[in-house]
Amino acid sequence: MENILEINDLCKDYRSDWTFRPTRVLSSLGFSIRRGECFGLLGPNGAGKTTTFKLILGFLRPTSGTILFDGRPLTAAAREGIGFLPEHPYFYEYLSVDETLELFATLYGIGRAHRRKRIDEVVERVGLGHKRRASLRSLSKGLMQRVGVAQAILNRPRLLVLDEPMSGLDPVGRRQMRELIREIRDQGTSVIFSSHILPDAEALCERVGILTSGQLREVIELADHAHADHFEIAVRSVNGTVRGALERLEGVSVIEREGIQIVHLPGQELVDRAIDVIREKHGSIQSITPRFTSLEERFLHHVGR
Repeated sequence: MENILEINDLCKDYRSDWTFRPTRVLSSLGFSIRRGECFGLLGPNGAGKTTTFKLILGFLRPTSGTILFDGRPLTAAAREGIGFLPEHPYFYEYLSVDETLELFATLYGIGRAHRRKRIDEVVERVGLGHKRRASLRSLSKGLMQRVGVAQAILNRPRLLVLDEPMSGLDPVGRRQMRELIREIRDQGTSVIFSSHILPDAEALCERVGILTSGQLREVIELADHAHADHFEIAVRSVNGTVRGALERLEGVSVIEREGIQIVHLPGQELVDRAIDVIREKHGSIQSITPRFTSLEERFLHHVGR
């Protein structure tokens, strides 16, 4: 699948105001966003997620590395194809929803002849039709996030960048935001969002990247993640030779629990071999259980507990 965004060996240093020594906050960052996918950038606070977005959007300049959008360097003109919702957007609270979107449509350079039609489309798309004339100060956090998404898609972006879009939302608001992001993705817009709320990423994303201390530790295909990566076989042994035979298989470990041998197998390919050994040694198989490494476990492996 063709990529809409490619980040290659991206680094960012900041210099101390006192010592002028550089501090590296992003190191050799590299990943890509496919057309029409939703990609989650996961990490704790301070991991470098917002810095990454600022580099994509041109708010910061990289120390080294490249960012390609649609296969070309990410110039100011190319950024017209990107929509952005910051974690803490600022809006003029005395304006209504319509007035706010009118302001942003003007800033995007949408002509007067098309402006009203586009605002009508976006308002309905994000579910704000009943609040068009309401002032922003009267809106809940969830509705304000919808206003933020509305302004981010006014320019029909091909890539939508969302910085912590679920932050501060209650469970209902989070579910509504997930549904909205899914609808936008399904209509052809690529989405990248940052979060440390793992269930939201699992519900929305095809892939996630785990970022800690400015380094991308792993990119996970969630479709592959749904497959078991290790197995357990419970064996009731009729003689004392089964355990020894199993432990001679590479990577296999066996523990005893209430008279049952629990065989831990690190991969699918070892299951058939273990079954053959158990049958050969006249062991009795009680159960075969697939086990999954959860996204949380992989996240904590990189982030630390």
